[in-house]
Amino acid sequence: MTAILINPKLIINRKDKFTTGIVYMPIALAYINSILLKSKINTKIIDLFGSNPNKVKINQNKLELGNDLAKYDNILSERDAVYFLYANQVINHDNICETIAYLNNKYPHNKIVLIENTQAVTAYSLRKVKNDFLKIGVDIIICGDPEIKVKNLYKKIVQNEDYSSINNIITSSFDNSKNDNIEDIDELPFPEWHGFNLENYWSLKHAHGPLTKRKYMPILTSRGCPYACKFCVIPTTTYRSWRGRSAKNVVDEIEVIKNKYNVTEFHLEDLNPTVNEKRTIQICEELINRNLKINWKIVSGTKIESIKSLKTIDLMKKSGCTYISISPESGSTKVMKLIDKPFDLNHGKKLIQRMNLNKIKSQACFVLGFPGENDEDRMLTKKIIQEFTRNGLDEIAVFIITPIPGSEIYSKFSGFNSYSELNFSPIWRDDYKKLNKFRINLYRLFILNKLIFFPLKIFKQIFNFLFFNFETKMEMVPFKAMKLLALEFRAKF
Repeated sequence: MTAILINPKLIINRKDKFTTGIVYMPIALAYINSILLKSKINTKIIDLFGSNPNKVKINQNKLELGNDLAKYDNILSERDAVYFLYANQVINHDNICETIAYLNNKYPHNKIVLIENTQAVTAYSLRKVKNDFLKIGVDIIICGDPEIKVKNLYKKIVQNEDYSSINNIITSSFDNSKNDNIEDIDELPFPEWHGFNLENYWSLKHAHGPLTKRKYMPILTSRGCPYACKFCVIPTTTYRSWRGRSAKNVVDEIEVIKNKYNVTEFHLEDLNPTVNEKRTIQICEELINRNLKINWKIVSGTKIESIKSLKTIDLMKKSGCTYISISPESGSTKVMKLIDKPFDLNHGKKLIQRMNLNKIKSQACFVLGFPGENDEDRMLTKKIIQEFTRNGLDEIAVFIITPIPGSEIYSKFSGFNSYSELNFSPIWRDDYKKLNKFRINLYRLFILNKLIFFPLKIFKQIFNFLFFNFETKMEMVPFKAMKLLALEFRAKF
């Protein structure tokens, strides 16, 4: 028997090539691949997107990037294989469902296991949508940290044993909802990337984080997030539990990857990597002591208050940090209370100033359209963006609230026809045009203020864009959008 690990195609909203189409390397599958191989279990990788990321299919208002599943029938047809399908992003839901239907119709004798992505805000809670998947042929749904459950489940399937006692799995017969987060992440083997086409990811020249090197690798130094933001799925999928790897374990992985793949750029995909400032300092010191000469970036964001000391920013720079994303979300105290997310704006300004002094590129993320927000609240967001820009902020990202299954606000919205429509540009919202117009004006205001207070940064960004040296996402995303436009044009003809 073989465990076949499947990563779906990447779906992009044709009307919004800027905020949709985020490329994540499937690090969860690499972790699963590692633990299965260590247990002497045979694995095969089918990365539909990564195997052919420039192949485009136009499907109404969507672009689908990657190979069709039928291309892998020689692998899928293996008798008694177990398919482990990764539900990586909610926008990819339609292709995830197509993949399930294909497997169920053509290979009904093999089990289909769906794996939840607990480490991305762009994912969704599979428990909240379990019936949708069970109806179309999924045999087992895995929620929470997947590695140990996948290993144990596979062994029980092979031995034809009962697996109902495995925590946090769902079938049509039972829902074992007991939380079993892995507390000591150091116990897991490092991700095994053998079988994934890394060169295809590198050749894209764009990623989730800004690329300044030809090669990069993602890394998870921690798991989970302790905060309760109401627009976010993470409180549901990780139970507000944060667990950090030791500094030695983190830097050991960085050193292994650097030596194996000759990679010197690392993108931290943690939900909240700096929760423990002592650990942050230890990681920096370990990197400095080993003199690895790498650069690392916090690309998925972190809680600014967890970096309490300005000296920590200095140390992060010394250890190779070149980019930090933070999430103020809103300039309105009222909205932040509605979101249930505290943010110290004054502390944020100080840290942005310190990052600017250290030449660490800074990003601030904001959301529009949270239930209860009004025009006055949005003007406060406009004001704080101006203040942050004058303090040296390098880029902003503005998202329109969408209801992710598993988030507390999910039940407050209606009007979408598919989970794939739940992206950061929810065109189905009645107020989308108004919110999007305001969003565009915020970007214009940001660029104007940056041109006034930091004109050299604007010219540097233009230079970086032209020479594919992306120090910020705002330099990289237009390149991605232009590339997607070219691929779409080619697909038409």
